[in-house]
Amino acid sequence: MVVTLLLNLVVLASAVVLSFVWHLPVRAGLLFISVDTFVASVGLIAYLMLLATLAHPAIAVTFALIFNADLFYDAQMWAQSVIRSGNSSPALRLLARLFHYLYLALPMVHAFGKKTENIYSSLRVLHGEWRYPLLSLGYALALAAFCYFLALFALQRKKHI
Repeated sequence: MVVTLLLNLVVLASAVVLSFVWHLPVRAGLLFISVDTFVASVGLIAYLMLLATLAHPAIAVTFALIFNADLFYDAQMWAQSVIRSGNSSPALRLLARLFHYLYLALPMVHAFGKKTENIYSSLRVLHGEWRYPLLSLGYALALAAFCYFLALFALQRKKHI
């Protein structure tokens, strides 16, 4: 996590220096995006630590990239739209419910991505929007603690020899 923090600080410092060099105003959104990215990386590192405990790290990264919460949210929306269009078979309803539970079970990278997407494009932060990185940090720390204890439990149950 220290490396992630240092990389975020380097990117933030580079953006501020380039803003001064090009005579552009330095926006508070740069700091917001840097903090939000660091908080998201804390949760992602914890989740990958858990997956790497359970499987080979290359398989863990591939699994995390392919099977994420957004994939199952989109699949759930697809299943719901097919059900609303008239095809309400029991298998499709079961599939929609399965996608919903998988969406809830997998961790989010950006916990408040929908609420902060305008900040990423405009670099303008309102006073009330500074709470989102703090709330995201709480989510990331809770996720990190959960993944840590689950990884410890998995290591205790695993035969190492």
